[in-house]
Amino acid sequence: MTKKKLYRGLLVLLAAGAIGTAAGAAEQGTQPTSVTADSLTYDTRTGLITAETNVRMEQGPSRVEGARATYNTHTEEGTVEGGVRAVRDDMNLSCDRLFGIGQEHWQATGSVHMVKAGRTFTGAQLDYYPSQNDYILADSGGTITSADGTLSADRLEGWMKENRFVGTGNAHIVSPPRDLEGGGDRMEYFGSAERPYVVLDGSAWVFQGNNMARSNHMTVYLADDGTAVSE
Repeated sequence: MTKKKLYRGLLVLLAAGAIGTAAGAAEQGTQPTSVTADSLTYDTRTGLITAETNVRMEQGPSRVEGARATYNTHTEEGTVEGGVRAVRDDMNLSCDRLFGIGQEHWQATGSVHMVKAGRTFTGAQLDYYPSQNDYILADSGGTITSADGTLSADRLEGWMKENRFVGTGNAHIVSPPRDLEGGGDRMEYFGSAERPYVVLDGSAWVFQGNNMARSNHMTVYLADDGTAVSE
């Protein structure tokens, strides 16, 4: 019973977000669960469950691995630390530490590398809020890479379901398929618009081929043929 509580608690870190949805987590609750670790303890007074050394948790096709894992049955706070690896559906995550509270928020820190829905995020820290249109926040900056190119900034946030991202501070966009590069103090990318476009503000610039444009405010529409139209 203790092992089941541990795994279910830690699974909450990844449920309803980059690894799944709240509904998906409920469905997985009926699937076989396994937890292995060299050491497992449970403090009934504090509600803290701790697994240490060679920790591996599995349920259906999902798995979480790390050197140490904890879950508090009273607060629903959980952590996985040390070479964290997590896989579920189309998400693959690695980091130094994963922390979560319930199903509404989890935070990955230390050499974060997350692949999901054809995009890759790399950075020092990533916060994820699944109930807010898959909202992500990289307060200390990072890079998002897709088949179309890369977005990077000192601070990144985005709504993955909307394919909309905002970069603040040294914002930079590179799109090799369009032979396009641009930047500014702030950038907002609208990938799901009928005509995808990016808005650049503050010392904005765009370079494509042999053409370059500069302005305080610039909207760049990304055409299907690879050309960029600036306004």
